[in-house]
Amino acid sequence: MMDLDAAQQALFASGAVGICHLIELDIGNNTLRFTTFNADLVVGGNSYLFGGELIDVSPIKQSTDSDTQAIELSLTIANSALLAKISGNVEDYRGHEARVYLQPFDSQFRLVGPPRQYFFGEMDPVSIKRDDPGMQGGSAGGTAVLPVMRTGLSRSRNQDPLRLTDAQQKSDFPGDRGFEGLRKLLENPVLWISKRFQEYQ
Repeated sequence: MMDLDAAQQALFASGAVGICHLIELDIGNNTLRFTTFNADLVVGGNSYLFGGELIDVSPIKQSTDSDTQAIELSLTIANSALLAKISGNVEDYRGHEARVYLQPFDSQFRLVGPPRQYFFGEMDPVSIKRDDPGMQGGSAGGTAVLPVMRTGLSRSRNQDPLRLTDAQQKSDFPGDRGFEGLRKLLENPVLWISKRFQEYQ
């Protein structure tokens, strides 16, 4: 959960609050910064490009327990320089950090307090979705969809299939016999008698 300072708590309690997202993407040796605000923002000495580049951030849920949520960032492909950076060598960004911050501002559009980290994850390969130019033809726009998974989710997802067989388990952990009966259990499941059936007897 986010830790708001006193000014931010008072702002949220008043109901006269606006928010925008600040996005940081570590691509190659650079950090690209975007905002969902309708103008460029300078926050903490860093410049964030306005929402013409960042089209959408999928909903982010907050929870007190561990979470394996993935989100999607939608970026315009009209900017050829930006498109080149996010659709170039996938190794320049896959597995690199992406950070989403929440920045509150008041009714006069003044920033209130420092940005609060809202989501932290690792980037997956970009997919390009192009608009249909229609019957008239011509150039078509589109969006670049950048998936971001919470840190650790991609590793846990990739690790799951490594322990599905006895051979794989023994390869990683010599002498471990915990999976020796797995195939037999899967092929010959044991029929359990239900509590209701036992009560009937």
